[in-house]
Amino acid sequence: MTHILLNEDQYEMLKEVVNLAMGQAGSDLATILKSFVDLSVPEIQIIQAENVAAKVLEESVFTETERVNLFRQSFHNTSMIEGESIVIFNNETRERFSEILGISDHMEAVEEIDFMLELTNLMVGACLNSISEQLFSRPMTFTSPEMLFENQELRSVAYDFFKRGNLKWDYTLLSKITFNLKDKSFKSDLLIFISEAAIKAVNKSLDNMLSEL
Repeated sequence: MTHILLNEDQYEMLKEVVNLAMGQAGSDLATILKSFVDLSVPEIQIIQAENVAAKVLEESVFTETERVNLFRQSFHNTSMIEGESIVIFNNETRERFSEILGISDHMEAVEEIDFMLELTNLMVGACLNSISEQLFSRPMTFTSPEMLFENQELRSVAYDFFKRGNLKWDYTLLSKITFNLKDKSFKSDLLIFISEAAIKAVNKSLDNMLSEL
């Protein structure tokens, strides 16, 4: 597939880094949603571009036919780390924002979108800043989040957005995290894509961290 791989020690160290970052993102999200946030075990792997769509569908918390809303936010730092994050909310979660927030009036569509943009910015910022601080001792810089798909089936979204012709890299380091509020029907997938050029910088940083143990 590629000569850039994670060895077992690097993988375990990166998993610890992502776990800590997830905890920060989950804590920030719980503050806004006023509820305990259940986090999945992070799934981390290097995959080829032509396999991304199928992998997203296979590992998503949502079924292929669920109607979802997809948001994108790009990031980079001065250690040559760059990539994109994708946050997915299903319509069931979107429709229950008022209940989740304890608001008596139903939110208008524009308010729902604004809230999903706010959640995207929070989840991505907390998680990626933590990862960047641990690996490179500096924060990330982010673009503003944007909505790319609204109220569309996940399968259609995956094969449209992640089709090979849209991807600028041959392979990526993908980290996938699921956020879940079981008592309030809140579900969301966070996908973090690190560019192939940045994988080398991540490997080097992981080796430095391992050498200090």
